[in-house]
Amino acid sequence: MDMTRALPTESQWDLLDEYALNARFDAAWIDTEDIEEIARRFRADQSSGITCDLSTAFHLIDENGQDSLVWIGTHSPGWSVAITMGGSFTFREEASAGGRLIISYWHMAELGEIGDEGMIYYHDGEFMGMVGVQEFQEYARDLDTYTDFQEEVENYLILAGRITGRFLDRDWFAAPRVLHRIPKDAWPRRW
Repeated sequence: MDMTRALPTESQWDLLDEYALNARFDAAWIDTEDIEEIARRFRADQSSGITCDLSTAFHLIDENGQDSLVWIGTHSPGWSVAITMGGSFTFREEASAGGRLIISYWHMAELGEIGDEGMIYYHDGEFMGMVGVQEFQEYARDLDTYTDFQEEVENYLILAGRITGRFLDRDWFAAPRVLHRIPKDAWPRRW
């Protein structure tokens, strides 16, 4: 199926809102279905994995903890997804070494703005760029206009769905995934 102009059946924004992820959404799509590989690439504690649904993942968040919690699982054929449940992604370009493509996206709806990162692409250990990288322009041609923050978020998630071959939907939210802890010192600060 040609995904370059595909649209989801439901509002991606409304789904984030319904499943309590809209206040803060921090996700990475990775071009592999190997969950253990992803956990290693993000430097997660391999012994910390707990298979659970989204509701359980929310209940396991330790608000006072300084480690990040990442819910990792299959997204679509050839792709997995990692959602931060506590903390934020701190991985670096090198997590994509060995030919992997990682699409990273985050927003904080409570602030009503896209942060400096927005949607970022990493490939084979290199930073490829932000939203309009050459390789994905065909997927974004009809998504470059929006009038508010909600439409901007919707467009980013549509773009991710087009590239990966799957949009967010109720089955996506119902799927169990593995919750891993990424220690706060897994990725040293750069500054």
